[in-house]
Amino acid sequence: MTSLDFNYAEPIASSDSASDSDMDSTPERVGVIHKSDYVVLNGRPVKIVEVSHSKPGKHGHAKVHLVGIDIFTSRRYEDVRPVGHMIQVPNIQKKEYTIIELNGCDSITLRDDITGKTRNDLKLKEDWDITARILDKYSQGKGRIKVTVFKALGEEQIKTFKVIE
Repeated sequence: MTSLDFNYAEPIASSDSASDSDMDSTPERVGVIHKSDYVVLNGRPVKIVEVSHSKPGKHGHAKVHLVGIDIFTSRRYEDVRPVGHMIQVPNIQKKEYTIIELNGCDSITLRDDITGKTRNDLKLKEDWDITARILDKYSQGKGRIKVTVFKALGEEQIKTFKVIE
């Protein structure tokens, strides 16, 4: 189903016609957000580490104070919103890959074990702690290394790894 814009110029896809897997985020009421949920604050996907509710004032609504850590940069974000308002919840996809080849931080080749497809479009950043640990384990050559890639809001990053001996 499509709905028309206010000027009736072109149709806009409504949320009814789009599947949840195709969307980057979905709306949710701020009042139901809990610690360890994922939300979008300042356009960034964050994991909520602290939630506090305030009582309604004489002329206002009850508020929720949210504190979250960016899942990609580890930067801290805070926001205060009314309980009844909506907030975007990112659809975070996690996928495991096996490292096939690793040439420093510039080139990493990954294979999807389910489909067998390879990819080399991800880069390791030198200042990440996980990069040094992956390079160290890869240079030791003790088994295969499986990495978990998080994808949210069009951004991807290797978040965890494990060595399969």
